[in-house]
Amino acid sequence: MIRTQNPVLRKLRLRRLSHDYTLDEIDAQFGPETRFGFVFRDPVARLHSAFDSRRNCSQPTRYIPWREAEVRCFSTFETFDTFARAFDGGDPQRAEEAALALKTVRHFYRGYVHYFGSVERLSDASHQIVMCLNTSNLSSHLEEVAKAYRLPAFKQTKTARSHSSANFRTPLTAEGRDILAAQLPEEYELYRLCQQLEQRLHPGVLDDTGGTTRKASSP
Repeated sequence: MIRTQNPVLRKLRLRRLSHDYTLDEIDAQFGPETRFGFVFRDPVARLHSAFDSRRNCSQPTRYIPWREAEVRCFSTFETFDTFARAFDGGDPQRAEEAALALKTVRHFYRGYVHYFGSVERLSDASHQIVMCLNTSNLSSHLEEVAKAYRLPAFKQTKTARSHSSANFRTPLTAEGRDILAAQLPEEYELYRLCQQLEQRLHPGVLDDTGGTTRKASSP
């Protein structure tokens, strides 16, 4: 959607950044007072999406062959649930393989700690953030996104591409989710901070349970 506004982006000196940029890299390249925005989602949901996308080599939008770490991961774990449940400690060898995948598969280890560093680092940069929305709230708050970036109003594009496909989804049980979530304490600390930032910047958005968030006081 933002790409369709390219003429306006150039006029307003706005720049779309790739997935590669971390908070430290933004500050280093553009200055520590550069304003930015981002979307976020539940850490386990992010990993589930990454697992299924890379399990299918990023199809249907493109084809990117597995790297060595991915060959090892997907040869060991057929579904995301088996990957998540490997951390239950029942099979030490599989638990070791799952832990190795978390550290070596690029789409897995590049989580919130990778991008933001720590809760303290992101908190210190909170004055730079103009937009922070859970992906589940994005479509219903496009007007706020446009205002945050001083862009003309835009609508959900019908040509948006997605790596997601029901044909390639693997299951995740509630038990598997809880087992994996327990392995990600730092990711969930940052996730909760992102939720707080969302409430502060966008009062009234829906939380992950479908309830309306409470309006937060100004920082």
